[in-house]
Amino acid sequence: MGRLIVIGGGAAGMMAAAVAGAGGIETVLIEKNEKLGKKVYITGKGRCNLTNDCDVRDFLKNVVSNEKFLYSALYGFSPQATIDYFESIGLKTKIERGNRVFPVSDHSSDVNKYLEKAIK
Repeated sequence: MGRLIVIGGGAAGMMAAAVAGAGGIETVLIEKNEKLGKKVYITGKGRCNLTNDCDVRDFLKNVVSNEKFLYSALYGFSPQATIDYFESIGLKTKIERGNRVFPVSDHSSDVNKYLEKAIK
C-alpha cells in the first residue's frame, strides 16, 4: 500500500488519517498544537455541531453563497455520510432543531476521543 502524510490534526485531518489508516495506508498525522482537535472543543458551544441532516442541495443553499465551490466535495461525501462515519466509529449522534447533528453526550470532547481512537 501507499504512504500518506496528513498535515493538520483538526477534525478533518484526524478523519482523513483514520480513514486512510483503516484502508491500509501507512499514515502519519502532523499537528503543531499540543493536542489534536483543539478547535473541536469550542465548536457548537462545546457540543460540536457535526453537520446538518439534510439534502446536499439544501445544505449548500444554507451554508455558502457560491455552492459550485463545494458541490463536488459534498456529493462525494454528503452530510449523511458524515453522520454514518461517526456512528461507524462508535460516536452516537442526535438531530436537533434546525437539523443540526450533535454527539448524544453533548460533549465535543467525545468527538475528539472517537476520532483519536479511530486513528490508532
